[in-house]
Amino acid sequence: MKWSELKLKCKRDNDYIITLFFTNEISLFVTWVLCKTPVTPNQVTITSILCALLCGTFYASGMFFWGSLFLFLSHMLDCTDGNLARAKEAFSPFGRWMDFIGNRTGEVFIFLGITCYFYINDESVFWIVLTLLDSILLLLYYYIVDVALSLGISKTKQTITSIKFKDVHVKWGIMEPVLYGFIVLSPLGLVRVQIAFILLLTIGGIGYQAYKNYCRQTDES
Repeated sequence: MKWSELKLKCKRDNDYIITLFFTNEISLFVTWVLCKTPVTPNQVTITSILCALLCGTFYASGMFFWGSLFLFLSHMLDCTDGNLARAKEAFSPFGRWMDFIGNRTGEVFIFLGITCYFYINDESVFWIVLTLLDSILLLLYYYIVDVALSLGISKTKQTITSIKFKDVHVKWGIMEPVLYGFIVLSPLGLVRVQIAFILLLTIGGIGYQAYKNYCRQTDES
């Protein structure tokens, strides 16, 4: 498959800004290589989950550079499984389910790793509880978004802006600040800053989703 054909097949209607300009560019190259192999999208998804598990393990050990490296690999492969499915036209309901479960499972591994790190290093109970609270609120945020989507309250998973780059609409949400916040801040020794930031982010995100869905229901009634 030619590079131009691959990019056309894998083009999304919308994407997050950092993923669009950086992560997906790497993912496209990996996809181009994997297209020449018998590797399946589901196998890529499993590898992404394993990278998230390694991220949590390294975070628990205080090896934040390696943890962040595997976290980025997990995210990049999460982009790759969808690209590979488009390139090989290998879509399946099970694959979509596995991709969704993989995303949520990966996030749990991250927060469990940070929690274990705080516990092993005798950190204050405050940080242990706050990390666990972050994970619960983040899962609740995605639950609210997904339930609103399944009930037809929301039309899209995240807000799609009118801004376009590479003929792709930019969308925004809390996924990138959470993900890239860990990738960048953890190796710098600022993991506590990220944990505190996520608390504010998830509370604000849940409040915004509730308000947005309430307004949409009010307009339709």
